[in-house]
Amino acid sequence: MNEPSEEAGATSERARRVHVVGCHRSGTTLMMELLWYAYAFSGRCEHEASIFRPVPAGGTLYLTKQPTDTIRIEVAFNADELLSLICMVRDPRAVATSEHPSFPGVYFSGFRRWLEYQRVIERLARHPRCVLVRYEDLLLVPDEVQTQLEARFPFLTRRRDFERYPEGADVPGRAGISLRGMRPLDQVRIGAWRQHLPRVGAQLSRYPEVAEQLIRLGYEPDDSWTECLSGVGSPGIEGYKEDRPHFFKRQEARARYWLKTRRYLKNLR
Repeated sequence: MNEPSEEAGATSERARRVHVVGCHRSGTTLMMELLWYAYAFSGRCEHEASIFRPVPAGGTLYLTKQPTDTIRIEVAFNADELLSLICMVRDPRAVATSEHPSFPGVYFSGFRRWLEYQRVIERLARHPRCVLVRYEDLLLVPDEVQTQLEARFPFLTRRRDFERYPEGADVPGRAGISLRGMRPLDQVRIGAWRQHLPRVGAQLSRYPEVAEQLIRLGYEPDDSWTECLSGVGSPGIEGYKEDRPHFFKRQEARARYWLKTRRYLKNLR
């Protein structure tokens, strides 16, 4: 799809935008495809696009998603009354054991990134223009999630029900790859992390605070689940960008997104 660059100027009449964020492998692609399937949008990005990339001229209700925006857009989001967010949250054990089809044999995300994103998501979720959606709820009770979205975002016009997906769906190529094709909402995906116990054990040894987060967020009643990790071996599979970027790279990213935010705020005036 033809999309404007991030350097493009503001349109004369800005469109309302619904933007999906969340840690990588938390269901952001699935959420976006369900929204496109179920509601009347004037347009969308093909797969991923930052909020710093303007909506094409003529749009009225535009749909985008970008996981990396999660930790970069708080200031811009708070200032833009036409921007609505959906924050996806998923069991960190599932996030850390999910492989992206484009990176076979590699765990695409991990506990470090999940913790970083979760801290920001919990702040964003306090805003009335943001809805927090659990990936697990999307699979288990899609009708309740859809009702929740419509209650918060009354500008959405329903065309289909989430639970009927993918009947009649049209999913672009890159999104289809990420989703491994168009599949019904399958609850089996929820507990798939148990097939990767060495990975979970290795991640928990590096980030033990995740055990407390699992209890706090209601994924576990206590830490007795860790007994399943006893005696597991080494993961044997690489992780993608597991370590925190070095200091200078972090500083460069902060400066770059500070400038993008300044331009974004200027275009709101």
